[in-house]
Amino acid sequence: MSSVNYDVIVVGGGIAGCGCAARLADRGKRVLVLDRGPLAGGASGRNQGGLLPSPVPECGSLFAESMAYYRELDTDVSFQFRPHGYLLVAADAEEMSRARDHGKALSVAGCPSTDLGPADLRALEPDLAPDLAGAVAIDGAHAVHPVLTAVALGAVVRRAGGDVRTGVGVRGLKVSGSRVTGVLTDTGVVSAGAVVLAAGPWTRSLALQAGVDVPVSGSRGWLVRTAPAARSFRHTMMQSTWHGGLSGHTLPTLAQYADPDAHAANAKVIFSLQPLPTGEVVLGSSSSNAIQIGPGHGAVTGAISRAALRFAPTLGEVPVRSAWSGVRPVTPDGLPIAGPAPGADGLWIATGYGIDGMPLAPVVGRLLATAIIDGAIEPALRPFDPGRF
Repeated sequence: MSSVNYDVIVVGGGIAGCGCAARLADRGKRVLVLDRGPLAGGASGRNQGGLLPSPVPECGSLFAESMAYYRELDTDVSFQFRPHGYLLVAADAEEMSRARDHGKALSVAGCPSTDLGPADLRALEPDLAPDLAGAVAIDGAHAVHPVLTAVALGAVVRRAGGDVRTGVGVRGLKVSGSRVTGVLTDTGVVSAGAVVLAAGPWTRSLALQAGVDVPVSGSRGWLVRTAPAARSFRHTMMQSTWHGGLSGHTLPTLAQYADPDAHAANAKVIFSLQPLPTGEVVLGSSSSNAIQIGPGHGAVTGAISRAALRFAPTLGEVPVRSAWSGVRPVTPDGLPIAGPAPGADGLWIATGYGIDGMPLAPVVGRLLATAIIDGAIEPALRPFDPGRF
């Protein structure tokens, strides 16, 4: 494919791969990013673009550093980084209790929270349903354009002398003894001192070629985009239902997969709302096991729409412009898998970021770059060790 010598090959042009590649380039490494599709062609380009702190301590503690990186990122690509109000909204007393616990966890991570009663919530967002129990406001949230963020990180790689090649499928790993020395692509073999697999749920099949089983699977999430609303919403809003991340995901059994309607009915659906600078609104969200690239079961969008009408009934007359889904990489314990692949020298893993890919990518990328270049595993990276399973 190329006679150029690369220090590191990153397989996957999503936010995890581009984040790692940019931090390696920052350290002076010659990096090649490969993706079978466009940059952010998977889940990275199919999310709401929210940079929201995580209540999971291992992830939430990295949020402030990520925001500083995005804020200071020197690139000609405008990826629409902006501060954004964030509300954990509650329909009843039980949800309000969960939102308070969620807010306390975020306060510990450095993102202060404030309880809002029904009247305070209505003052902030008058178009919400009048009977909601309240909300918890979180400081420090931001938003970005998800696709342009990956493009901006790719620009960092190119500016440092690296390459970003889209439309190039990686079919396998080049292995010499117990060491991974490159990749096999549609157009030939490419060698490098290290290979980072950041291919989302498809990381597992590639890593198996080096004898490494990475327990990452797919969680499909649907989103619905409306036309501009007559009155603008001012905050990103979400039910505090996924407190603790998307953990406990396992592959469906054959019996479960044989009944796709029942499988779709078991999808987890929560209310989330992301207002865009255009006045449009992106609504979500859902989570269900996914083992295929295709669109899955579109009936889930009906449940998302019903949840949106419960919390924001004024959207009922707003036209729907589009709906789409993406497959998030998730793990059994809800934490990312990032670090050296056990038993395969030269192979590194960066996957399983779940719903936290956008805020995690810059910091986990830096931690991986430090480990690859300096051989030092920082304490913040240890909870994500691929060898923990």
